[in-house]
Amino acid sequence: MKVSGSEHMALDCELFEKYESGQTKDTLRLYSWDPPCISLGYSQKIEEEVDVDRAKRLGWDVVRRPTGGGIVFHNEAEVTYSLITGIDQLPAGLIPSYKKISEAVVLGLRKLGLKAEINKMNVERRALNVGLCFSYPAEYEIVVGGRKIVGSAQKRGRHALLQQGSIFVRPNGKGIFSVLKRYHEDEMSISVEEILGRSVGFDELKHALCIGFKKGLGIEI
Repeated sequence: MKVSGSEHMALDCELFEKYESGQTKDTLRLYSWDPPCISLGYSQKIEEEVDVDRAKRLGWDVVRRPTGGGIVFHNEAEVTYSLITGIDQLPAGLIPSYKKISEAVVLGLRKLGLKAEINKMNVERRALNVGLCFSYPAEYEIVVGGRKIVGSAQKRGRHALLQQGSIFVRPNGKGIFSVLKRYHEDEMSISVEEILGRSVGFDELKHALCIGFKKGLGIEI
C-alpha cells in the first residue's frame, strides 16, 4: 500500500500528540517513501526552496516535516525512522538526547557491516548548501569515513520527543537537484549501498535498526 509523504508526517504528528497527552507508549516507526518525496524542515518555506511543479513532473511529492533540519530527498530505497518517546527517558538536553539516539542507530548500522560512528569532526557548513540536510554532518550525526549517512531532527514537547532520521541507502538520480532554487549537489554524503557494494533491502535494514534501538536505548519498542 502506498502512503504519501504528507500521510507519513500526519501519523508521526498524531503519535507525538498522543504521547504528549499520555495516550500511547514508546513507538518506533520504520518506513520508506513511495512515491519518492522531498521533505523540508518545519522552518523552511517550500515556495522559496523548491520548484514544486517541476518536482511533481519528475514524480516527487513535496512535504514539510514537523521536525527541523534541512531538505531531504527520500526515495523508495531510503529508510526513515520516527521515534516517539518521553523526554525523561533520554539524557537531559538537546545534543545529549540526539547523541543517545544516534548511538542506537550506529549499533544497527554496524550490524550491516558499516563502520558507522557519531561525527567528531568540525565540518564547516557550505554557504550555498546550508539548507540541505545531507550537505554537512552536525556533531551528533552519523558518518562513515567522515561522510554523512544519516540525517536527523527533533520535535520536543513538555513530555514527548519525536526524532525523525533518514538513512541514505541509495543515491538519487543526478537530475533531481534541478528542482532546488538555491542549492547545488555536493559530495558530503555517502549511501549504504555505495559502501557495501550491494543492494540492501528494507527488511534487512529494518531488522538491524530494531536491534540497535532495543540495545542502544534499553526500551521495548
